[in-house]
Amino acid sequence: MKKLLISILVFAIHFSANAQNTWSNNIAQIVYDNCSNCHNPNGIAPFSLLTYTDVKPNVFGIKASIESGSMPPWIADTKYQSYAHERVLSTDEKVAIIDWVNNGSPEGEASKTPPPPVYGTKGFITQKPDLELKMPVYASKATANGDDYVCFSVPSGLTKDKKIRGFEVIPGNHAIVHHALVYLDGTGNYPTDTNAGVCTGPTKGLIGGYVPGSPPTVFPTNGSDFNLGFTVQAGSNIVLAMHYPEGSFGKVDSTMIRFWFYDDEISIRELSTNPLIENWQFLLPANKETNVNATRNIGNNDYSMLSVFPHMHLLGSKIGSYAITPTNDTIRFVNIPHWDFEWQEFLFFEKIKKLPKNSTIYGYGTYDNTSKNTHNPNNPPVLVRPGLNTTDEMFLIYFHYLPYQAGDEDRDIEALTSLGIGDYNSLNVAVYPNPSSDIINFRLPEESYGSMQLRIFDVNGQMVYEHKPTTQSTNELSWDIPEGIEAGVYFYSMNVDGTLASGSFMIQR
Repeated sequence: MKKLLISILVFAIHFSANAQNTWSNNIAQIVYDNCSNCHNPNGIAPFSLLTYTDVKPNVFGIKASIESGSMPPWIADTKYQSYAHERVLSTDEKVAIIDWVNNGSPEGEASKTPPPPVYGTKGFITQKPDLELKMPVYASKATANGDDYVCFSVPSGLTKDKKIRGFEVIPGNHAIVHHALVYLDGTGNYPTDTNAGVCTGPTKGLIGGYVPGSPPTVFPTNGSDFNLGFTVQAGSNIVLAMHYPEGSFGKVDSTMIRFWFYDDEISIRELSTNPLIENWQFLLPANKETNVNATRNIGNNDYSMLSVFPHMHLLGSKIGSYAITPTNDTIRFVNIPHWDFEWQEFLFFEKIKKLPKNSTIYGYGTYDNTSKNTHNPNNPPVLVRPGLNTTDEMFLIYFHYLPYQAGDEDRDIEALTSLGIGDYNSLNVAVYPNPSSDIINFRLPEESYGSMQLRIFDVNGQMVYEHKPTTQSTNELSWDIPEGIEAGVYFYSMNVDGTLASGSFMIQR
């Protein structure tokens, strides 16, 4: 009898826990936090996941993606090293979603659904950029046997030096931009080169780049004594070194780059970006797996390592890097056990890694040049060498780094790298009168804002009103409630100069 009672109690607890998982009270927020950066009406994903109506037809695909680990997309081993802004669901979040789907994916009380975040039409960052540049419209010259590498030198138009806090590369044609490297050319003389198809950019001045799946680059800052970034000099050009793969001939692109600057009075510490690990001397025989390695001694200075960015092509199967100090300590940087060419990015460490002088950095990788590799571009496999084309291979590990200062290793990078990237920040919005039957006002504390967007949703997640962004400077919006709007709870989502806010109010009749 005791075993039976225990079994009944366990079942009751499990059933109760499952019953608590509904879209409105739990699942919606998990999806907002982990999926909506890409899965929104303006995002790069093929469908939106901002409302229950969006999600319901996709629940089994969502479950399968979570069980397989393919979504959210994150390929670095978080047991090997911790990173800022990891796109990784916790065990509790995974269990909650899977149980929710298994139990029919109920909506719950629609009135308790948090309003979804609002995303702009350009990229991940919702904050208005300080500088936006676009390369000329270009038609790829990639042939059936070779990729197209071209460089666009775009004048910044800056009349005084600026300090870069963050930047975002937005491809004009996601389908054909293999990667883009971003360089600062302080001379303003580096030429645009679209002739031979082999331009890979200047030999110095790299600040970062874009590859498929990469998020924007935002540098750590606390606004006072710790601000990292790059200085772009007045009169500089921004060089975009673009790579278009074979098969893209004739397809058009006009990639954009957006910058956010520090205030002029803020002092920054300058970063460097280089492939500290590289190997161009390997061969990948057909029908074999091959290991590739490289090392570098950093010399007689201590460094602070901010991020790591491994790069391979289609034959890569795993890649990683670590360092050994003169006292034989190991500093782990990255381990990617299952390489995915479509999801590459600069991985910013959760905390800066101090690399003592005379340490040695090691890089390791494995390439699968067999027919078992479904990404192998050659069937049957052929000998592959290092090179610039997608069908060649690369072994590069880039780092963001700078000279070490005491205390760097204690900085919380995740807390210091927020620039509106998917953040659903709160504003002190006054909503009045609440409840109301004829008009609702939304007032913000500052005197004026450059752009305000407002969306209002009913309890079913349906948008009933939208005030689109305007250039009118104001700190207050009003909604004249139409007669056809029924009484009940409604939700608002606001985007104010890139900062997002949400809340609820009542309509009475």
